[in-house]
Amino acid sequence: MPTIKDVANMANVSIATVSRIINGKGGYSEYTKIRVLDAMKELNYQPNNLAKSLKSNSSQLIAISVPSVWHPFFSEFVYHAELSLSQHGYNTLVSSNERDQAKENEFLNMATRNKVDGIIAITYNSINSYLSTDIPFVSIDRYFDRKLYPKVALVTSDNEAGGRIAFQQLYRRGAKRIAYVGTYAPFNNSAMLRKKGFQEEAKKSNVLTKIFDLPEGPGATSLVIAKAIDNLSHLDGIFAVNDETALSLIKFINQTATTIPENLQIVGFDGFNYLQDVPCPISSVKQSAEEMSKAAVKQLLSLISGKTSLSDVVLPISFRQGQTTRELTGKTFY
Repeated sequence: MPTIKDVANMANVSIATVSRIINGKGGYSEYTKIRVLDAMKELNYQPNNLAKSLKSNSSQLIAISVPSVWHPFFSEFVYHAELSLSQHGYNTLVSSNERDQAKENEFLNMATRNKVDGIIAITYNSINSYLSTDIPFVSIDRYFDRKLYPKVALVTSDNEAGGRIAFQQLYRRGAKRIAYVGTYAPFNNSAMLRKKGFQEEAKKSNVLTKIFDLPEGPGATSLVIAKAIDNLSHLDGIFAVNDETALSLIKFINQTATTIPENLQIVGFDGFNYLQDVPCPISSVKQSAEEMSKAAVKQLLSLISGKTSLSDVVLPISFRQGQTTRELTGKTFY
C-alpha cells in the first residue's frame, strides 16, 4: 500500500507538507496542494485515520442512539444531526435500539471502544455507567444529575407549554370534556411536563379532565387507548402524549360511530413529517426535529471543546393545524 512518503516523493515535497495538506493546517501554496492531491489520487493513497485519531486524540466520530429509525420524528432528528455534524467534519455511528437495554448497551460499548468524540442520545434505558466515562454526552428530553455528570448537556422542547397549548386549542374549538392519553418513561424526562401543562391549563378554565396514562412497558399504550375508547361517549377532545399515540387512537376510533373532528377532536405532540415537507395530518403541538438536532450538535461541540455545566436548551413549540381539529371558524376539514 502506498505511504505518505510515496506521496511526498511523487509530488516532490516533504512528508511534513503532505501531512499539513491532509490535516488542513496551512503553510503551502495552492499549486503545492494540487500536486499533492493529484499524487494521492494517482497512488490511491488513503490516510491512516486510526493513526491520525491517535495522534490528534480525536476519532472525528459521534455516536447517535435513538429508540427507532422507523419513527418519523427520530429519523428526521438523525437526518439533521448527521447533516450538521458532517458540516463540522464529523462522521456518525447510528443505533436504532428499539428501547432494548441490551442492544443500546452493546452499541454504547462499541462506541466507547472506538473512542467516539461524543454521544447524542434519545434514551429510555439505564445508561448511567456510560456517563461516567467522561465522553461528552447530549441527552434529548431526559434529565441527568449534572453534579455527578458534568459532561452531560440537555436539549429539550418546552413540553409544559406544549401541554398548555394542546388544552387551549381543544378548548377554543369547543371541546369541554377533554382527556389526556399516554404513557410515561421510568426515568425523569421533560416529556412528563406535557401532562402537567395540560392539567394546569384545564384548571385555569375550570374544566375537569380525565387522565388515561400508565408507565411505559409491554402493552401499556394499548391499555391506555382501550380505556380512552371505553370512555368515548363522555369525551369530545383528546390530547395524546405524542402523534404516534394519536395515530393509534384514530385507528380504533375509526371503527366506532364517533367521527373526527365533528364529534371528537384530537391533538398530538411532535408534529413530525411523513415525508419531507409532507406533514402528518394530525393536529399537533410541533417541536422541530431540525432545530433540536442543531442545538444538540452545538451543545456537543461545546462539551468537546472543554466547556462543562452548560445551560439547558429549551426550544419553543407551536401548534400545527391538521385534520383532527375543527377550524376556529367552525368549518371542518371534512
